[in-house]
Amino acid sequence: MYFNEEVIFQIKGNMLECVMQCNHVTECMSVSHSNTSNECIGLSAGYVNGMKDIKGYHSDGWTYHLVLDSRCPKRSGYVYSKMIQSCYKIHGQNSSLQSAEYDSKCGLEEAELMRIDSEEKQLCIATFLGKYLSLRADYFDVTSWILFQGSHLIAEEHWRYNDGSIINYFNWHSTQPDSTGNPGQTEVIGMRKIDGYKWHDLWLNDKGAFLCEKRIFD
Repeated sequence: MYFNEEVIFQIKGNMLECVMQCNHVTECMSVSHSNTSNECIGLSAGYVNGMKDIKGYHSDGWTYHLVLDSRCPKRSGYVYSKMIQSCYKIHGQNSSLQSAEYDSKCGLEEAELMRIDSEEKQLCIATFLGKYLSLRADYFDVTSWILFQGSHLIAEEHWRYNDGSIINYFNWHSTQPDSTGNPGQTEVIGMRKIDGYKWHDLWLNDKGAFLCEKRIFD
């Protein structure tokens, strides 16, 4: 067998035990099982490109089964978290883009700017960013902004997601929000490592890295 995705685990067991193990291991999205040797391999995604819609793919006596649809392509830089059921990716800052264009950039990957709508999700993303940015310290400065979904028209009371729905969860820095400006101006949300990933209100012309998220359970 030839795999082009990361092997998450390898155990002895029947198919039921194989699937149950995958359900309990973060990042496992599919399994391959051999009835002959009673071996099970858990994978981060499908092991054959383009096979994501096919169940029971056979190769050399092994049977392939999707536990989670592999629509979270690791090869494109996306990461899957079972804890928050989210498939996400960080894009580095692109000086040619304005923050208002970030969602469209995500859309080119059939994604959208990430919604951080719970404490659990905030903690998960902060942990991911802490590890990721430490590995990319040459590329990301601790003061670099990381933007995600949320905007606010100064003249209005509420912050909103891109679809217009009201945001109810916030993780503001102690100095934020400090909305000042003309009633017609729009603010967006960002965070950075130096502030422990607490949120700040930013202007539309502020730039930074940004988080995209795929809806894989729709």
